Amino acid sequence: MYGLWQTLVAWAVLAVTYAQSPRELIGAVGTGIQKEIAAVKQPVDESIAYVGSTQCENVKKLFGVTYEQLAGEQEPDLNALTIVFKTRYETTVMNITEAPARLRQARSSHADDKFILYVHGFTDDPTKDSFANISQSFLEKGYASVVAVDGSSLIKWLYIRATTYIQFMGRKLGEVLASVVYDGIDPANIHLIGHSLGAHISGFAGKTFRKLTGKLIGRLTALDPAGPCFTHVEPGMRLKKDDARFVDVVHTDAGVYGIKEPLGHMDFYPNSGQKQPNCLFQTCSHSRAWLLFGESVLRPDAFQAVLCKDWEQFRQRKCDKEIVYMGYAAKPGRPGNYYLQTGEEYPYGRGANGTRFVNNEAIITNIGNGIGNLLG
Repeated sequence: MYGLWQTLVAWAVLAVTYAQSPRELIGAVGTGIQKEIAAVKQPVDESIAYVGSTQCENVKKLFGVTYEQLAGEQEPDLNALTIVFKTRYETTVMNITEAPARLRQARSSHADDKFILYVHGFTDDPTKDSFANISQSFLEKGYASVVAVDGSSLIKWLYIRATTYIQFMGRKLGEVLASVVYDGIDPANIHLIGHSLGAHISGFAGKTFRKLTGKLIGRLTALDPAGPCFTHVEPGMRLKKDDARFVDVVHTDAGVYGIKEPLGHMDFYPNSGQKQPNCLFQTCSHSRAWLLFGESVLRPDAFQAVLCKDWEQFRQRKCDKEIVYMGYAAKPGRPGNYYLQTGEEYPYGRGANGTRFVNNEAIITNIGNGIGNLLG
């Protein structure tokens, strides 16, 4: 029972932290002090997330929100989901049950070779900054339209329930994509982009799509896939590289709100993947993933990365010399983990300079690294 209460407390702390507004507080903290505070907070935040995640299934059973408990009569109302179709000139919202036919009609006059679909995360929705940033980037780049799923009615409250709902939501989205393909869209041209919980929703959509069509979606980009409740599960219960022909993953808050393990064909870890520069709160690092991706649409060569064993090897400049690109310009290549550094503010991309480590870490982090090198 004590372990369960520890877990519940951990979830409460995570929920409160998630609700914090970094913008209100960061300005009051000097950059140098902010780095030191973030360095001290990181292991604490990771420990809290670890406790919450390892016992997630037990907590879900306690609240009656496991997949088995909800399947059937207790399933969420998937008809509450909507699809947002956005062009340079207008935004159209359609119920997900009507989406295949209405998307076909909408794309008849606003069609691209690529079918770009964004899936948001917990407490988010397509009216907020993440989709606004990504859709605007694609439209500025010359794309005629971008599509988003609005699942906020189902994943707005109670995170542990939301982590189960994503399976149902992904199944429904996969059915819609299968219908869209039957209308003539090449599966190779479908690109799902999912942030946080949206990355796992996209994964289940890919699983369902493959089951229904026998084919793979062309590409799935996962932006800091959610970690709590997905770190200690079977691979089939979360996003995995088999969910699309090419799965690329960007980790920006690994170990807290984001998952640390590599999940794709190519996994990118900017700034170690654990915490991002100029971020005091984890929500800032977690959101940085979609900011980096949005910039990569407009500046394809901004985020050069190198294949490396780990962040320490990157710090010592002992990585592979071949350059690849993180973000929209990513292409299938050698599987593995890729590292780079970014700037502290927009524009974040540093081009080739981002592949060469520059020590701007907190003093306490450097001390820890030095001790680790001596002991190692």
